[in-house]
Amino acid sequence: MTMNNHMIIMMAVGILLTLSACADDQNGTSNSSIVHESLTQKTSSNNTEQPISEKEQVNMWMTINGNRFEVMAEDSATAHAFAAQLPLTLNMEDLHSNEKHAQLPNPLPTNASRANTIHNGDIMLYGSSTLVVFYKSFSSSYSYTRIGRVSQPDKLADVLGQGNVQIKFSREQH
Repeated sequence: MTMNNHMIIMMAVGILLTLSACADDQNGTSNSSIVHESLTQKTSSNNTEQPISEKEQVNMWMTINGNRFEVMAEDSATAHAFAAQLPLTLNMEDLHSNEKHAQLPNPLPTNASRANTIHNGDIMLYGSSTLVVFYKSFSSSYSYTRIGRVSQPDKLADVLGQGNVQIKFSREQH
């Protein structure tokens, strides 16, 4: 099988999985700081559940007060491990009026590097278990592991607002 055929098959599987995720209803609410639900996929041949493959394309969504933002994930072990924890609802605290942060239920693999410039919409990992959503651009000397970026972050700062906020991260598109 050529590399092009392999890529086409992988893209087709990703599209089918994305469409099948739209059919699942995964509404979960909780007052705790973290709501964790495991994500599985059903195979069509025998209808058994299997964990997400690390080779799949990672498509994520971030929902804040009913506003959905598409997240373009990095192709990294960190992003794949984060996606495996979804759906996940976090109560995120504001820090320095430019970011929201929360502890994840499980640590993720890291590959931290000095960010130099943080951009509005960056989603990064500080240490191995602190998820950070940035809603303003600025210079930084801190090191982070990139998870992804909000594809259209123009209204992100307005939606996040001042203070703490609950954010749901998911893989479904509906």
